[in-house]
Amino acid sequence: MPDVQLLVIIQCINIYIVFFAASIGTIGNILHIITFTCLKKYHTIPSSIFLVRASFAEQLTTIDLLFPQSIGYATGHDTRVMACLFCKITSVLYTGGGVFTLVCLYLAAIDRYLQTCRSATKRQWMKMKRALLLLCIFTFLSIGLGLPFGIFRDVIPSIEQCNFINATFTRLSFYFYAIIGIISPVALLVVFGYLTWRNVQQTQQRQATGQSSNNIAQQVTRMILIKTTAIVISVMPSAGFNLYVLLFNRDLFSYTSAELLVFAVG
Repeated sequence: MPDVQLLVIIQCINIYIVFFAASIGTIGNILHIITFTCLKKYHTIPSSIFLVRASFAEQLTTIDLLFPQSIGYATGHDTRVMACLFCKITSVLYTGGGVFTLVCLYLAAIDRYLQTCRSATKRQWMKMKRALLLLCIFTFLSIGLGLPFGIFRDVIPSIEQCNFINATFTRLSFYFYAIIGIISPVALLVVFGYLTWRNVQQTQQRQATGQSSNNIAQQVTRMILIKTTAIVISVMPSAGFNLYVLLFNRDLFSYTSAELLVFAVG
């Protein structure tokens, strides 16, 4: 198949997959936010606080990148080139929001693991005040990680795209996304997801809290395990592609159309 035809297919895949993912993600985020915000029974569970913040941050990245990206693929025009400042702000928000989303999911997974442990000390470690303090700390850290992407991205008039303007940082960003966006979620979420699942299977009904509280905690645990599984599965194509590039030391700008197809699906 000629490269031109394959590139057209890749573009179509991006249009439909990205828009579909953005739409489904938006619905899921809205449901999470409404559920954990409006139902008071979830207000005392740190995991629910983490999931609400993760949904807010994920929705921010969705609005900031996925919808404009799908529109860009469909129209052939990058909406972020309208202004230099808009390009930089969206770069910071997308990266910072993505990092914060993952951090919130890590904290939620860790909290669920602690809450399913037999040790009372571990179960009581994640207090609400400590959870809010951690959220404040990681909010600033996430913004700090996103700032370099705003500094080193700008509107490139020749190609009408919001893209990196520094070749060295472009390569560094590849490893940043590989570590932060692929390796870390797979490693941390799989480990704590498995430990939580194992504790749930081994632990009998506890008497410290009532039946209703146990059911609520189990619902949150199931939500986190399902979300963990979905994230791990969704990043596997990109993980395989990035691993291929790292093992074979491929030039980041010399992908074939077939390789770009794998990247588009991932």
